Amino acid sequence: MNKAILVRAVTAFSVLIYTSATLGAQLNIDENTSLFDAIEDYQFQMESELLAQGKNYHMAYGIAGIAGAKGSTAYVTSVNTAYQFALAQAYAQLAGELGAEMISAETSVNVTSTGGPAEALVADCEEQHKVAKQDTQTNESFLDVVKGAIRSLTSSDEEKAEKSKLESIIDCTSTTDRRLITDVVSRSVNDSFSGARIVQSVIHQGQLGVIIGLSSETAEVAGVLSSQQSSAKTNLGAKAEIQQWVRNQLDAQTGSVLGLVGSRMTKLSNGEWAVVGFGIAPASEPSASNVMNSSRIQSERKISETNAIRELARFSNMAVAHKLDQSTKDDTHAYVQKHIEDGSSTVSQLQKNVILSQLEQAYKTQTTLRLKGASKVVAKKYSDDGSGVDFYLTAYAWSPSMLSAAEQFRSETSSAFDKGKSGSTSVSVSGQGKSTGNTQSAPVISEDW
Repeated sequence: MNKAILVRAVTAFSVLIYTSATLGAQLNIDENTSLFDAIEDYQFQMESELLAQGKNYHMAYGIAGIAGAKGSTAYVTSVNTAYQFALAQAYAQLAGELGAEMISAETSVNVTSTGGPAEALVADCEEQHKVAKQDTQTNESFLDVVKGAIRSLTSSDEEKAEKSKLESIIDCTSTTDRRLITDVVSRSVNDSFSGARIVQSVIHQGQLGVIIGLSSETAEVAGVLSSQQSSAKTNLGAKAEIQQWVRNQLDAQTGSVLGLVGSRMTKLSNGEWAVVGFGIAPASEPSASNVMNSSRIQSERKISETNAIRELARFSNMAVAHKLDQSTKDDTHAYVQKHIEDGSSTVSQLQKNVILSQLEQAYKTQTTLRLKGASKVVAKKYSDDGSGVDFYLTAYAWSPSMLSAAEQFRSETSSAFDKGKSGSTSVSVSGQGKSTGNTQSAPVISEDW
């Protein structure tokens, strides 16, 4: 599963970003297709095809909207935040299906019925209105009275007549029967997963979708990364292989490389797996100050680098906490209404229904990793015509051989320092092909750059 299948975008608003599968399943999207439906169909196909090959993968997905406007630096930042939100959803889905989820539900029903003639409930309507009006006048401030007097003096005869007519209308209501149903469901889950690889990420109609896959094989690779196990037989060409693999992914991309966020896996020539994290950051327009331009470019490249390296930690292990509260209110009540106008009154019996539903969710993810031997393999500025933005893309990679090479180099330089510090180095100084016979304790570096 380390090759790319790239599906060409159907419209300018539907951009396939990346997929890492060698199977027949494809994410087919057009402008009339829901991203949710397309991703769910793809997920089921992938799981079935992998299982047929004897590979037991469990997949999950998340989808989040991209809030930033196209053509602005906020768009690139929003791609990053949408990716994190979609990831949290996918991990929560894994936790709900593979872990222990707490579920609680409560339903309450309250019924009220009033006997007797309905008209009796509004019999004292006029008296209630008179008392309410008196209370309002009593609570009026001096300023309110003055404002009212001014409005009265400045109002036309027609406006005064209309106001008098409105003040003569009285409406009173009283509930006769009521049924209130309240239903509340809560779900919560806390779990952590190691080795969830990005199977595919896609941008479609302002939304970013991510599919993650977890298997015993990917979990094992995450364990090697987490424990920082070096290679017994170092592949000195590991970094070069990974750089070439990353370049191949970038060259083969038919859509925007904006979507190359997240982590990927590739198998090296010696059979070991390498984990590659991709990160992006917006590239701002240059300012008039060269000094500030330099600082800004460094900062933006560092953000891209940090977003890439955090993906290695996420792949190693990420904890997720998800809480969901769902509430529904079904309020039905019958009531009697008395309407008084121009000295005559009418009494009506009416019914009103209010049905409300609310869903509130909270996500939290966390990851930590003590990392050695990771190295930057790609760092480049790109322009994306589809969204009209410039951005930096960085790829950070780690493999057991890269760790071994780093540890070996660190050991060699440390030993050389100790050797030079102790004065044990003895080098013959030669000139014009003849040895002078003199020795010195300072080492001589033969390379001349």
